[in-house]
Amino acid sequence: MSDWLWMMTGLLVCLPVGGLALVLLYRTIQVRRVARQRQDYERCRAQLQELSDTLDQAQSPEDILPLTQRFKATTRDEVAAIKHVIIEAYGTAPEPTRKALALLYESLGLIADDLQIIHNGNLEERSRATFRLGRLRYLPALDALERVSKHSSTELRLVAIWALTEIADTRCVKPVVIALSEANGWQLMQAANRLLGMQRDLTLPLMELLDSAGGMRERRERIMTTVLDLITDFGRRAQEYINPIAGRQAALRLLQSDSVNLRTRALRALTALGVESSQEIESVLRALRDKDWEVRAVAARAIGDLQITAGLSGLQEAVSDQAWWVRHNAAHALKKLGDAGEVVLLQLLQSDDRFTRETVTQVLQGS
Repeated sequence: MSDWLWMMTGLLVCLPVGGLALVLLYRTIQVRRVARQRQDYERCRAQLQELSDTLDQAQSPEDILPLTQRFKATTRDEVAAIKHVIIEAYGTAPEPTRKALALLYESLGLIADDLQIIHNGNLEERSRATFRLGRLRYLPALDALERVSKHSSTELRLVAIWALTEIADTRCVKPVVIALSEANGWQLMQAANRLLGMQRDLTLPLMELLDSAGGMRERRERIMTTVLDLITDFGRRAQEYINPIAGRQAALRLLQSDSVNLRTRALRALTALGVESSQEIESVLRALRDKDWEVRAVAARAIGDLQITAGLSGLQEAVSDQAWWVRHNAAHALKKLGDAGEVVLLQLLQSDDRFTRETVTQVLQGS
């Protein structure tokens, strides 16, 4: 609540009649201000519409400069109206006109104003300025947007991620991934689609993040797991934007990590990309004997998803694992391997271990 509204509330409590009059006066002022804002918007929109033919032909700042004289702004509301009208027109304009609109926006000093807002504005103002710079795909704002992407506000970080992916330059990938290291799974999935929408080769910036995430161990691990999660989400649908061989090699390297989290993420990335070489297949099979049950569980599932028939004996042994998730995933993986896997499951029904028999029974019954 603003100081002004607090003052109005206090006056209303202390002086009921006078306070009510002040509140009514405040509302009247607000209504008039909204009306003026609407007038500013309509005037700017009409001015821009009159200039549409000239804008379509503009190619340089020199072509734009004479047009700036048509827009006069002496108040913050008038500035806001001009910004709103240009950004609105930009969203539906063809590409040549978009370039002219961006030049007009910059020539009017609105880019500089938005950059100033990003540094000094309140949260809502900074979010709107970030959106506008992203909408205009203003690459020189990259440093400012990168700073915003590190803000403590989740909402502001997400707007910055959107703006950076809208700019669609590979230099935007690193700040996006770092910002995503604090995000949840749904946000990561949305950002993965945005990154692919950039239609750029993401291999180099992602691999650089895996090789030199920097910083403290915990932060470095978060960034690396984020990269692996993105690769997993991309899967085979993104092979034109991320080299699958480079992705698999990175995943194989991280299977040697002492972090359980990284090893499980690396296995998921391998599963999403698909394995081709004997080294890759052997790495997945070796993970089935990992000292940590979380890795063994993911490895068991990977063998089924990747249809690695060489994993039959390993899965047979894993169905008797002490960890329930390992037993469960191993039994389901055997079922995915078709007739050969079902033969092993039927054999396991004769096991001396009660937990093994129960797990196999559940899988064969389809539960």
